[in-house]
Amino acid sequence: MKGSPSVNHPRFRAVTNWIFLRGAGGEGRPRIIPPRTVFPEVRALEAVYPAVRAEVDALLSRTSIPTYGNFDPVRAAQVSEDWRLYYAYMYGRPNELARKDCPALLDFAMSTPNVVNAFISILDPGVGLPAHRDPYAGVLRYHLGLRIPKDNPPRIRLDRDYYTWREGEGTVLDVSFEHEVENHSDEPRVIVIVDFRRPMGPFADLLNRYCLRLKQKWAPQFVEASKYDVMHS
Repeated sequence: MKGSPSVNHPRFRAVTNWIFLRGAGGEGRPRIIPPRTVFPEVRALEAVYPAVRAEVDALLSRTSIPTYGNFDPVRAAQVSEDWRLYYAYMYGRPNELARKDCPALLDFAMSTPNVVNAFISILDPGVGLPAHRDPYAGVLRYHLGLRIPKDNPPRIRLDRDYYTWREGEGTVLDVSFEHEVENHSDEPRVIVIVDFRRPMGPFADLLNRYCLRLKQKWAPQFVEASKYDVMHS
């Protein structure tokens, strides 16, 4: 399958997004959120931060990480074809190579029930993501800084708010708001991203779980690209 989970069933997605965001506070909901207020489980990942960073450093030193177009060419054409990604876990499916490449990240994802996706994001110098919204509002996105350029560090604009990444610091972003980022530094920005189910009331949560189960069919496309497009030594 080579399509895009970002464009399927647009009318159904519009209805579900309206339900999810209405329950989250509508346009008045927070853009940037302290992680432990909505994702307390992430303490377990932050506790092994040195191991996660060492594993990712080792992975990047021996592999060539594929660009977004290898996973989702439709969405990459809208966002960025130069954004590099390594999916350790996607819609409940592990990347078997991640058991060796980044076991601390994969262990966290597999042992935390509300985690949807877990991946490594590399934004090379001069690469940016233009203004866009994530198409599915049923998840919030956690960022953990691993390697952040010290000179002219990249930052993300999320609607009217801004956040500058810092090594060892985590934050939660509601990427259903318009957001954009540019790396004007001379070094790559490397972070871990974990998508998790947006906290909601019982009905919306049940609907969200159902929608995410439907999205599981896309997992092989993302996991297989990480497995075979990466040149392992």
